[in-house]
Amino acid sequence: MLNNPTFSVDPILTKTRKYGESSHNRNFCGLHTPIYRVINFAQDWILQRRIARDFMMNTSRGQAKWIVQNDDALSIKMAYGYSEVKIGARTIFAVDENTRTICHIDATGRLLVTPYYQDYDMTDVNAQVLEVLEVIADHYNAEKYKAIDDDAKQYEWQLMEDSCEFVERTEWERATVKVWCLTWSKSSVEWERQYGRINRNGSVSYKTEKGKYPKAYKVAIGDVVAWVPHSILSKRTTLHGGRALIHPGDDYFLGCVSHVQPIDLPVWWLKKTIGADWRDLVSPMTRHDYFKMTKPKRRWRR
Repeated sequence: MLNNPTFSVDPILTKTRKYGESSHNRNFCGLHTPIYRVINFAQDWILQRRIARDFMMNTSRGQAKWIVQNDDALSIKMAYGYSEVKIGARTIFAVDENTRTICHIDATGRLLVTPYYQDYDMTDVNAQVLEVLEVIADHYNAEKYKAIDDDAKQYEWQLMEDSCEFVERTEWERATVKVWCLTWSKSSVEWERQYGRINRNGSVSYKTEKGKYPKAYKVAIGDVVAWVPHSILSKRTTLHGGRALIHPGDDYFLGCVSHVQPIDLPVWWLKKTIGADWRDLVSPMTRHDYFKMTKPKRRWRR
């Protein structure tokens, strides 16, 4: 420990980086353990307070992640073994991958340099980061971002013409069943959408979007093979957090793939096609039976 308060650990860090994108992960991934505790703490705090627009954040994947405040009041970074936490111009924590040492300035200004180990206590670093986050949250201006969004809306693409006639029939009672898609109908419905917008320089831009979907699908539901029209289908997918993603119906509901697919079918269609006791008859066939149905027998020349 040094008695005099230390401003930053930058002077004692190696200036060049040892690893990069071409380096094997096993050489440096273990050095990221302490900084992950700070990244996870800061990310959860920022998202819970809904102040993420004050930050540039990349914490999803890869060996390079960062959380940087727009005015550089706070910076948390890790990249290929090296990691650092900066508050303003002060680097209060860093892991030097060249010397494999941890450099840390605590809240009282004391400097600690120690050989790297994964169980390093990051409580003091998180406490210092929390103080900065609270100040940023106090000065967060939601009205500024609302004005930016409102200004951007007038330059967004506006739908001018839409020839897609699909409308989901929400008045029908539906049931989700798993089906094997065998093929699509040869005839399809083509649609076209035209968009326009006014650019910031006053010019006008247009674009056209085209697509198509089959009129019907040949599916296997249990032991029954039937054609189901595209117009009566519906599909909802539950995302993380419980949100429901609704299929717009302007594309294929089912693909010809080698696994079962869930689809929402009207109960009246199931009763008409399979029978009144359809609930006991919709268990999907096995993968073996599916391939026997779809793969033609080979004819060998003798």
